[in-house]
Amino acid sequence: MKKWFQYVAVFCAVLLASGNLAWASPAQGETQTGQAATEAAGETAAGEGGASGTEAAEIPGLTDAERYALHTVAGEKAEVPSVESPTAILVDRKSGAILYQKEADTTFYPASITKIMTALLTLENCSLDEMVTFSYRATHELEEGATHIARTEGEEMTVRDCLYALLLQSANEVAQALAEHISGSIEDFGVLMTERAKELGCTHTNFVNPSGLNNENHYTTVHDMAIIMRAALDTPGFLEIDSTLTYEIPPTNKHEESTWVAHKHPLLKYGDTPYEYAVAGKTGYTQLAGNSLVTYAVKGDAELICVIMNAPAGCRAEDTIALLEYGFNNFTWHSMAESAQGFLDGQPEAAGLENAGPYRWGEDAWIVLPNSADVSALTAEAGPAEIQGDVLSGSVTYQYQGEEAGVVHYARTQIQPAAETGAPEESTAEAAVAPEEEGGFSWKTFFKWAAIVLGVLALLFGVFFVVYNWQQLKRRRRYRNRYRMRKMRRRRRRRW
Repeated sequence: MKKWFQYVAVFCAVLLASGNLAWASPAQGETQTGQAATEAAGETAAGEGGASGTEAAEIPGLTDAERYALHTVAGEKAEVPSVESPTAILVDRKSGAILYQKEADTTFYPASITKIMTALLTLENCSLDEMVTFSYRATHELEEGATHIARTEGEEMTVRDCLYALLLQSANEVAQALAEHISGSIEDFGVLMTERAKELGCTHTNFVNPSGLNNENHYTTVHDMAIIMRAALDTPGFLEIDSTLTYEIPPTNKHEESTWVAHKHPLLKYGDTPYEYAVAGKTGYTQLAGNSLVTYAVKGDAELICVIMNAPAGCRAEDTIALLEYGFNNFTWHSMAESAQGFLDGQPEAAGLENAGPYRWGEDAWIVLPNSADVSALTAEAGPAEIQGDVLSGSVTYQYQGEEAGVVHYARTQIQPAAETGAPEESTAEAAVAPEEEGGFSWKTFFKWAAIVLGVLALLFGVFFVVYNWQQLKRRRRYRNRYRMRKMRRRRRRRW
């Protein structure tokens, strides 16, 4: 009897497992579909969120010179701080608004802030895992006292490790090795640097080497360096590297031990004059160039770039902090995506594409105004729209009291209608539930109820099995106890 119940229990368990598998399969597919929908929604939100803190949309047809163009902030400014450096600029990263400038178009020698352009070109032209081999020229043709990390001829490092040495330690032999790796020679790389600067919209820049070491033909302005820094911050990988405080370069074919490099920027966490909002940047110094400093700082919605060049000893950090505080405390950042969309909805320029999808905004969908400015006084004007394939792109120019306050760029993609056929097709989900809705046979429903019934039966058999065995066990114990008692009585009688 006991074995019979065991066989029945095993059989029910097998049927129950089969029913549960068949029943669970559609639910698992539903969960995966839900996850896929969530991921798709996340991608859409990222594409549309240029003005809301997410990644900005790429605007087709927009040149780098247009994307990184700078303009003076509109409105009446607060009293500017005193700056000892002969040239300086403070720029909003997102909109390109110039909040402060001093001799911004006067050329100076940049020193090692040149390496920002070197890093930008390296990231644009190389993968981080490529190997760079150091030549004799790269490791030996350096000025006396030039910063280095003691690399030797024939040494090999990855591009990734080179970039950390370049931006944190300002290693000059690394800059020259990267230049040769990309262009074949330092001179050809200098040509590439100048060409790229022009593409970005720089008008007073000429580079002849990747490191910024002294050369009378190697010069730029704070205005152009702000443009280059904006472009670098938009280049994938740059900010991650340039915001790192310390980094361990692993052993190489010429160095058995690791080499540690540390960021030299004075405003970062371990710097001489740490500033809580400073995130990244680059230092520069030669006797001819004086002290240079590029700083990227973030506070809430505000992202500022400050460039100082040819500063006297001891004042580049103080001037930078003063300008950053001036920017953070005296200006307000206004997201213009919602306002621009409301304006464009009534403009024929933005409706030139049939079945146009939602607006996607460029990173410049912000207007920066002095705190005293009334944002409601902004006036908007739609720029010409351009259609490339199934994408419409255009811009909205904002004015404040007769001054240009900023340009917001947008794009819209045409929504392709579903292909029409003779009879409408049911979706997969609708087809899956149609038999159940129409009252027809459904394997899903069958397995569902079969699993429930078998589960109940298995439970009942299990309860019955336990109760039955428990009763049998009690009977056996009674029989044993009676048998023992009888034996004891017989023994006692024999003794008497």
